[in-house]
Amino acid sequence: MRKLTTLLILLLIQFLSGAQAFADLKVEGRPRWGFDGTIRVEEFNLLTVRVFNDSPDPWQGDVWVKSLVGIGSVDIPVIQPDLFIEPYGFRQIQFYVFLPDRTEVSVEWGRFIRDRLRAEADFEVDSPKVAYDDISIQLTNATSGPRGKGLATFDEQLFPSSAVVLHSVKTIVLDHVPRWQEPQTRAFRDWLYGGGTLNLVADGQGTYPEFSAALAELNEPSDQFPVGYGRVIRSRKPLNEKTSLSTRKRNYKNLSSSATLVSLLRAMSTPEHNWTLIYSMAVLYLLILFPGCWLLGRKKGDYRLTYSVILATVGLFSFGFHSIGKRGYGEKTSMNSVAVVRPAQPGRWLVKQWSNLFITTGGNYRIEYDVTSSAISTGQHSESVLGIAANQPDSFLQSDIPSFSNRSVLHSGIMKREEFRPTAKAVVSGDQLKKFSLSLPESESWPTFSSHIAIHQSRIYQLQFVDGQYQVSGSGLQLSSRLDYESLRYAPFRYGNNEPDTIEELFEKTIWPVIAEDLGIYNEDDITSMTVPDDRVRVYLTAEMDAAFFAKGDISDQQTGRIVYVFEFPTESTE
Repeated sequence: MRKLTTLLILLLIQFLSGAQAFADLKVEGRPRWGFDGTIRVEEFNLLTVRVFNDSPDPWQGDVWVKSLVGIGSVDIPVIQPDLFIEPYGFRQIQFYVFLPDRTEVSVEWGRFIRDRLRAEADFEVDSPKVAYDDISIQLTNATSGPRGKGLATFDEQLFPSSAVVLHSVKTIVLDHVPRWQEPQTRAFRDWLYGGGTLNLVADGQGTYPEFSAALAELNEPSDQFPVGYGRVIRSRKPLNEKTSLSTRKRNYKNLSSSATLVSLLRAMSTPEHNWTLIYSMAVLYLLILFPGCWLLGRKKGDYRLTYSVILATVGLFSFGFHSIGKRGYGEKTSMNSVAVVRPAQPGRWLVKQWSNLFITTGGNYRIEYDVTSSAISTGQHSESVLGIAANQPDSFLQSDIPSFSNRSVLHSGIMKREEFRPTAKAVVSGDQLKKFSLSLPESESWPTFSSHIAIHQSRIYQLQFVDGQYQVSGSGLQLSSRLDYESLRYAPFRYGNNEPDTIEELFEKTIWPVIAEDLGIYNEDDITSMTVPDDRVRVYLTAEMDAAFFAKGDISDQQTGRIVYVFEFPTESTE
């Protein structure tokens, strides 16, 4: 008995000391959203949190972020597992958080035990500001020179290790060689090759930064030169932000490309319930309760018998509805996806992919993809999801999914695969695209494209294959004629048509929300005001999804989807 008492006391001391260790972790300062304190909706956003171990003992545990709507959590917590912080030590933690809209989040810490997060303390992060335009930032360190007028500054040591969260950054200003680790350098090159603009600023003696081998392409002495789809500009003075930002202002959001895409994908895997049986049972259930039980009560006059019959009826039919409703009729576990893919540095592609997983056998599933520097989420803020999501370098989502139900999955990351790039020649006159030809160099890596679309300013063109090239024909259509409100808001039955769309028809409808997402269309005003820059033509090529994009593991033997490749080309003017 004494040994048992001693053991219980030791366990209690260990529990209390562990709880104290958790409580000693603190969030220092204010967590920072993005690069200028703002977020972009419908995207993975960078959240930087500085934590401090205010204890003479080391701290070990998990830290996670939960999105909050009202008093409840939504989506799935994003976790940074197995952290170790030395006594009185600091740690900068970066989370990639998907936000469909402006919301609050909570930073919590504790342990992930038996498929559940057990928090010991939390810190509520201020609700972020929403911005819609691209930004320019100046990366700084202790030796940085003066910044440009209105430029946001960002500590180079906090530069992320993935281009996934650099979508809002249009221009980066540098007046020195940053001291980065290899993942940060890769992320920077992915961003620049994918279409970013780097502004190199000379010091007081007119000397520009001299980069090492990892960034040797930046040592080109020209005043302006391309790097992949991006460009480098050398200047004597720091850039002013007002010269690099769009003038469009968007103060509200009433369109959601992600929600539309998830609805389209979910419609492909709707279980076929026996509605005739369900409706018949519902009618029988109501008839038994009334007038059945009412007549029984009048005839027998024993309320105990009447109540017993009511309770038995409710219990029996509840079990029946549950048994019939939870199962389908011949469906199989399946996963349908659509992805938008942009080139990064050679051999690397930036992927953003929406998927819907339909499960026939409930259980705890782990979902991951063959991508690196990645982030993952359920992509919705309508419900809380039991499980966890871990972000970069290799993300995964672990969740309990009931039988005959759906789980949406949204992930973004870098995929390594063979290089293939089209070439194009675009000629404009005034604001008109007069000539455009797209060539696909010979390569065994090219997929078969089912649609070919080009956009210049506010006009959209269907490309036709002529003389070995894809060319524009005609003057095109207004972008708003294809990206209208109805194409960006999916409804399964419209205009009295009660026939459900086929899977192929649903996939065709996903192309327009993907293009809207890529263009940054968030409300009805954007549909008519959105334009591609005058000096650019953006091309969208759609292909059937190959196995490289499928979820890993034994999730399903039935995965299918579509890929929309995005390329952007400069234009030549005849004037």
